[in-house]
Amino acid sequence: MKPNNYLNYILTVLFTIGISACDEDKILQEVPLSFTTIENSYTDQAGFEAGVAQLYNLARRYMGNTGGNVSSDWDFWLGTDCGWHARDFYTNVYSQYTAFGADNENVYERWTNAYKIVANANTIVDRINEVIFDDEAVKNRIIGEARFMRAWAYRFLVYLWGDVPLILNEESPRRNYVRAPASDVLAAMIEDLQFAKANLPDVDEIEQEGRAHSDVATHYLAETYLGNGDYQLAIDEASEVIDGGNFALMTSRFGSRGDETNGNVWWDLFRRNNQNRSTGNTEGIWIFQIEYEINGGYGQILSNPRRDANTWERQLGPHYNSWIAQGDDTETFAYPSTYHGGRGQGFFRPSTHMTHTIWRNVDPSDWENDIRNDNINILRKWWIDNPLSVHYGDTVDLNDSQSAYQAYLVPATIENDSNRHIYPTFLKYCTQNNHVAEERMSGQLSSNQQALATTEHLDFIASFSEPGPRMVQGARAYLVDIYAARLPETLLIRAEAYMNLGNTGAAADDINVIRNRANAAPVSAADVDIDLILDERLRELFMEEPRRVTLNRLGLLYDRTQRYNFYASSTVAPHNNLYPIPNAEIQNNTEAELTQNDGY
Repeated sequence: MKPNNYLNYILTVLFTIGISACDEDKILQEVPLSFTTIENSYTDQAGFEAGVAQLYNLARRYMGNTGGNVSSDWDFWLGTDCGWHARDFYTNVYSQYTAFGADNENVYERWTNAYKIVANANTIVDRINEVIFDDEAVKNRIIGEARFMRAWAYRFLVYLWGDVPLILNEESPRRNYVRAPASDVLAAMIEDLQFAKANLPDVDEIEQEGRAHSDVATHYLAETYLGNGDYQLAIDEASEVIDGGNFALMTSRFGSRGDETNGNVWWDLFRRNNQNRSTGNTEGIWIFQIEYEINGGYGQILSNPRRDANTWERQLGPHYNSWIAQGDDTETFAYPSTYHGGRGQGFFRPSTHMTHTIWRNVDPSDWENDIRNDNINILRKWWIDNPLSVHYGDTVDLNDSQSAYQAYLVPATIENDSNRHIYPTFLKYCTQNNHVAEERMSGQLSSNQQALATTEHLDFIASFSEPGPRMVQGARAYLVDIYAARLPETLLIRAEAYMNLGNTGAAADDINVIRNRANAAPVSAADVDIDLILDERLRELFMEEPRRVTLNRLGLLYDRTQRYNFYASSTVAPHNNLYPIPNAEIQNNTEAELTQNDGY
């Protein structure tokens, strides 16, 4: 309800009470005339299309970051094998799992926001038969999108919590929910995805970029069969996507910056305006759309930079512009700059396993040869650009982080390669040298800096033209469309299914399709195990897959976190393979028992 309409409605009611106090029955009858309700929204195709659009908005925000508390926005990655809270690495609940429990706010948010998608989808599915459609295919497409989104939401619920209430119809609020077996939830997801696959359009027939289509339903159907232990069915579904002719890995330079000499094809995948099929990208299966400075577009950085924009760049990038290196008495870098990846604040720190180990643990040659590990994709060479620094002109080379830290960091801050000021930065989610003009300002130096700057430095700054390379205060958004599903993940789903059937040769073949594109050393059938597949997921899909969901699906969150997360390893426990049911949900469910997961 719009505020003005709401105010008008209240004033009307009060006025009616004042002149007709004796007519109590009429006073209490609310007749919505000028505001939106379910009853007056779902009356025609346009209303159902608007409801579907809201499902996409909820899904995009479920996976993205909206500038809130980093713990709640990053729980898919914090406290796993891929990273920790860089500002609070000892006491954060994803480092101190003993403090992690059923009153955790973001656990409650994940639960309620997933069920919000379920509820909205149920309303569409249940009410659509009340409306006559001229084209039955349009009606079934809308149902297919709603059921696809319902299955997608249950994907998070079943893998994060296990047994959960299974709600497949529109309901009024009640207090007697019980948990359905995970097998029933997976069966419902399969039924929804089969309907979506049969009724959604082909990828080349969708009306707008980012809408669901038959192949993305097939992709998630393959994953659901995998989670259900139906490995051959998972292979069959994944093969339809992989071999169906609609998708292929990008192997040549392309897109908005494809003519630049200092990039590679994997780098091109993550540049602005390069994700959608219309750009020539044939491996993006489903992409969340980010529209800059459009209301509801999840890209508003000017009007309200911390409320309606994905801020992964701010969270993932190190807080280098406040770093004071050993020997300096002022900030070592001149200012936050576009050439250093933006205005990061150093909240989420990728683990050493993520930044170093996985690039050598298949073949040592991968460190130099794997294009995903190239300095263009992982910023490891930091040029010190403040003329007032005693290190001015140096390059801090984090290819050997320990040596670099020993040379530049105050010794007390060197702790398991975990400082928040400078660390290898994954540029797939930092828009290096590609920020919009409104995020940048003049790159001028202070008068003291200017007096000491080299001609080369001044020329470099001037080369950006106006606006310059310096980031404005509000620059923290990630304004690139985000992959929800990409073809390499489908290949890794099929590889996992092959492995589970004992066909490690076929699994290796699928993994090598990805590794060959990356110029990485091939793997053999004997190399294939779940650790290899999970590490390949990190190499290829870091921050694209919700890592906790994958590890929970496999029951390996505890194992992998204990091995690879320095700060959480001593407190994570086997019961953390599932989230706790939120206490608020248990306490409000007064007419039935909503049982808690073991260990909480």
